[in-house]
Amino acid sequence: MESIDVLGICGSVRAGSLNRALLSAAQELAPAPFQMEAWDRNAEVPRVDATMGRPFPPVVTTLRERVAAADVLLLVTPELNRNIPGNMKDIVDWLGILAPPRPLAGKPVVLMSASPNRFGGAFAQLQLADLLRRSGAEVLSDFDVAVGYAHRHVDDRGVLVGEDPRHEIAELWQRVLTQVQSHRQVVPA
Repeated sequence: MESIDVLGICGSVRAGSLNRALLSAAQELAPAPFQMEAWDRNAEVPRVDATMGRPFPPVVTTLRERVAAADVLLLVTPELNRNIPGNMKDIVDWLGILAPPRPLAGKPVVLMSASPNRFGGAFAQLQLADLLRRSGAEVLSDFDVAVGYAHRHVDDRGVLVGEDPRHEIAELWQRVLTQVQSHRQVVPA
């Protein structure tokens, strides 16, 4: 079976982040044929500034090219005041700029979030999904994972140990696999 290239990006730059634990668990639980890479340079992404023009900053060019090459984009977002944090907004804004390659155009995107509140970052996911759709991404809305009371599911080492969230992630990968395979059958090579 042909491999499925997944790029995972966490919108948190904080050490010990619940969302980093979620991204690590997603990578650990991704079965074959998924090949998942966690992109870990989001702290280097500058604020979007219209005066910068082109060429893009090198880290942005690298990010845009890597997202364009991926089969699936996995975005794991924290929630701050029921919104996505600025770093995640900057990432999506850089990816959404209409210049070749258009990395989000038709790109399947899966969303995850973890929060100490009961909603698990669901409000941030809604906002992020809206931003992504405006940039042409195909947000797989029924595939999201939102881990509420996440601090109860992450141990002192920053590992997602909660059985329910791990089960949700495993199920998510099976649904994504079915989606990607059916899409590959419809689209001629």
